[in-house]
Amino acid sequence: MTSQGSSSKQLQWIGGIAGILSIIFYFSVAVFSFMPDALALSLAFSFPLLWIIAFMGLYQFLKEESHTASLEIGYIFGIIGGALACTLLVVQQANFIWHEQAMASAASEEAKTLLRATFRGANRVQAGMDVAFDIFITVSWFLYAINVAWNSHFPKILGWIGCLLTIGLLTLNMITFPTAPAEAGLFDLGPFLGIWTLVLFIWLTVILSRKDNTA
Repeated sequence: MTSQGSSSKQLQWIGGIAGILSIIFYFSVAVFSFMPDALALSLAFSFPLLWIIAFMGLYQFLKEESHTASLEIGYIFGIIGGALACTLLVVQQANFIWHEQAMASAASEEAKTLLRATFRGANRVQAGMDVAFDIFITVSWFLYAINVAWNSHFPKILGWIGCLLTIGLLTLNMITFPTAPAEAGLFDLGPFLGIWTLVLFIWLTVILSRKDNTA
């Protein structure tokens, strides 16, 4: 195996493991509210970084069989989506912390009312960034899912399910924009896309393990 081939194989493995960890971190922060703040923030900020690495690994794996234009576009959009996710999470959590500190030191109820109004206005910025993240990440995963459906190592149904989830998630976001679907009385497909992503990366590591054993 050439050094380039060895590097690609290593990146595929690292990407698969990073993908699994990113989703575990994502759900851990959402579910385990009792975690210390420093740990919760570390996991939240690590999630998009790991997702970028996961996109790189999956890209390396899929392009070995078919190097398509849709895969290239999905790869670039995924990297941008991961960067947007990290940015919005940092802005979101910083706003929360600053607001709590300001509320704790507010001298009167009138001051607290003003702070609440100011926070609602500032918080809309990260809500808009969240939609931008959803646009890039759903388009990216849609294009990845098409390539997964075409890849001989994955079941076609896995790829088509990913296509349906991404189309549904983007459609709901556009219908309720600028309000999030869950806040508008609809439902959020984000967790379902997260579960699909977890299954995909677990499947990827199983494929890589079988290929290594065969070799």
